[in-house]
Amino acid sequence: MEIGEKVRAALSAEGEELWRLIREPRAEIILNAVQNRHLTEDMAVFLGRKKGAPPEALEFLAGDIRFRDSYPLKLALCRNPKTPQKTTFALLKFLRIFDLSDLTKDQRLPLNVRQKIEHSIADKIPSVPIGVKNALARRASSAIITLLLEQGEESVVRACLDSPVLTEGLLYKVINKNAKLLLVKMIAEHRKWSLRYAIRFALIRNFHTPMVHVADFITGMKTADLKDLYADPKLPASTRPFIFSELLQRKETPETQQGEVYVLEVEQDADCAQLKGETES
Repeated sequence: MEIGEKVRAALSAEGEELWRLIREPRAEIILNAVQNRHLTEDMAVFLGRKKGAPPEALEFLAGDIRFRDSYPLKLALCRNPKTPQKTTFALLKFLRIFDLSDLTKDQRLPLNVRQKIEHSIADKIPSVPIGVKNALARRASSAIITLLLEQGEESVVRACLDSPVLTEGLLYKVINKNAKLLLVKMIAEHRKWSLRYAIRFALIRNFHTPMVHVADFITGMKTADLKDLYADPKLPASTRPFIFSELLQRKETPETQQGEVYVLEVEQDADCAQLKGETES
């Protein structure tokens, strides 16, 4: 069959003949096939997934009244990078949150499309059940993990901290971004993240980190970093004397304003020793 004949046949073919035609790579054939009244939902989904399908055909399928209730077609069209972005954006509101989550990790989709999907998920997160959030934490992209961490719900935070997509750099930013008390405490006690040097550095600077952990983390910091922390205006005032004491034990003197000297009172000194003892035990 010549190309011209195939193009014409695509408008009226049925069954196996139509299946053969929609597998053709020619855009003219596909554009006619989507208008064929014998086109089935399975055929439409196949075309929705087709890498070589022309954008015009994909846009036509998205608005085809015959398939307006077809979830597989909507999902296929959103997954296809050839689908016009305005069409993809219009379909996102119909997709389930787990499918949206999977789309955020699809590198074939343009970055702005993935960002739009992340915003769509962010709008849905506050209203979904805890169980859904926990499941989402185990399969979401790093951007969604950040959103879930910021929610500060214990079981969700726990699932996020165990997520394979969570990185040290991302968690460092989360800690420094007005992290909630529960989140900071769980990070400080986490079997993996509490051992990371950069995370300890961020936790020392955080007002919510329990002092028992701060005292432990300080002893493992490099002297240069302790001096940087001591000079940091964002460092909690309650933490500064402990850093000062640690530096003195190392026979180091932090650069201080003239006349600024920290001396731990007997009770504070005892508390510090007790905190270190509890941590070591």
